[in-house]
Amino acid sequence: MSDNTQSNTRKIALLDLDAFFASAEVLRDPSLKSRPFAVGGGGERGVVATANYLARQYGVRSAMSGAHARRLCPELHFVTPDHGYYRELSKQVFQVLAEATPIVEPASIDEFYLDLTDNTRYQGSASITMESIRHTLRGMGLTASAGISNQKMVAKIASEENKPDGQFVVSPEQVLGYLAKLQLKRIPGVGPKSLERLNYAGFFLGRDIQQASIERLQELLGEKAGWLLYQRCQGIDPRQVVTERIRKSVGVEETLPSDFHQLRQVEQFVDEVLLPQLLKRLRVSRWQQTHIKNQTVKLKFSDFQQTTVSRTAQTASPSLFYHLVREAWERRNHRGVRLVGISVALPDPDDQLQLELELE
Repeated sequence: MSDNTQSNTRKIALLDLDAFFASAEVLRDPSLKSRPFAVGGGGERGVVATANYLARQYGVRSAMSGAHARRLCPELHFVTPDHGYYRELSKQVFQVLAEATPIVEPASIDEFYLDLTDNTRYQGSASITMESIRHTLRGMGLTASAGISNQKMVAKIASEENKPDGQFVVSPEQVLGYLAKLQLKRIPGVGPKSLERLNYAGFFLGRDIQQASIERLQELLGEKAGWLLYQRCQGIDPRQVVTERIRKSVGVEETLPSDFHQLRQVEQFVDEVLLPQLLKRLRVSRWQQTHIKNQTVKLKFSDFQQTTVSRTAQTASPSLFYHLVREAWERRNHRGVRLVGISVALPDPDDQLQLELELE
């Protein structure tokens, strides 16, 4: 069977739990259902992890400062996150999905890819199977949205179409037309800077990319990013649903009790707090044991703007982190530092696959 025929017969779904942390908290305290609340810190230095839909009507969003969220919604109630509880609930959801197919890939704590190609439930209907799964989850007190297509990328984008508590199908013959109408910011991997560059060059929709030459896109975005964007807008995504979760990056970050105003403070914090935490998360005893793609330092400043600095490396190195800290520090413009983070990107088995795709 050719790759193209195979991709047309695949049935891939992405299940996305709606406002998962908020739904989890309502299960524990049903009185929250009728009031606007956010999961996260409501203090001066707190950040919203997620908000329920009542709070979202006031404009409260994830990653917003707790103080700003309170200004938008003075009655906003804050709940402290309980990640152990969320992980246990996520495992229960996984068990429900595993009953439908053994091929389930947790993309995050609240997102799961399912390969339903060989599913025999409901005469093999992926749509009815996902409706049934969502009905079961509703009985557990959780709502979820789903996207269904012949590939991971389109399934993920489609899962956003009927949020919350809905689903959307893009059949193989609809994929090109569906992508053609999409705004480019909805294509995975198109960030604000790429989008600005593409818009300035006259590219706004998937259709514009479908009609462009790869060379033109590579001129704008670089060799790899231009190639990948062209592939994605052509609906080419042969990635498998992988049952073993592949860690793409490992990192640690912490909001500081009070702003740092000296470089020495940041370096000491990285040395004494973050580096030991990262080593533990990498599950190694020595830095040289970890093969990586790059290292990154992230600083968030007192005005909530943030900067990241990355360098390519083959093995993790504390000295490179210190170098990156100094580079990021140069960008602070007299602002205090409120958060420090360090991370490493791990080699991704999908990278090589995506770069070797045939254009047919």
